[in-house]
Amino acid sequence: MTHARRARTAIAAMLDHPEAIRRPVPSVKAARAALRPLGALSREARDREGATTARELVAIAVRDALADAFHLGRTYALSPQDLEQLHIVRLSGRPFPDRTTDRAAALACYVGNLRRLADAYGLSEDHLVDDAEEVYKHEIA
Repeated sequence: MTHARRARTAIAAMLDHPEAIRRPVPSVKAARAALRPLGALSREARDREGATTARELVAIAVRDALADAFHLGRTYALSPQDLEQLHIVRLSGRPFPDRTTDRAAALACYVGNLRRLADAYGLSEDHLVDDAEEVYKHEIA
């Protein structure tokens, strides 16, 4: 499955969750729902990734999911920085800019929900975003 396809699959699952696009606070539950069809938080994933704690597994899953989100954003002509700006708009409670498509808004909510999941596990959101951006840049090089 391609990076963008994984992100689309996760976003579709996320959008089935009632808290998927709530404002201004992103949803941990919607992030978990998004990762479920990817098996990213399963026991099998824990074994495959060699994670010894749930926190380690979440760090890996969020980093990889963010990198996939950046790949999908690229198909929408959105950079990781554009997604960050849309995430900030969401946190402010303001509506997304008029030019923002529904797909881009859903992607921004996905990124925000993943960031919130990381935070819930005591992980540095910014560090994971930076790591994911490095993974993304390596994969497109």
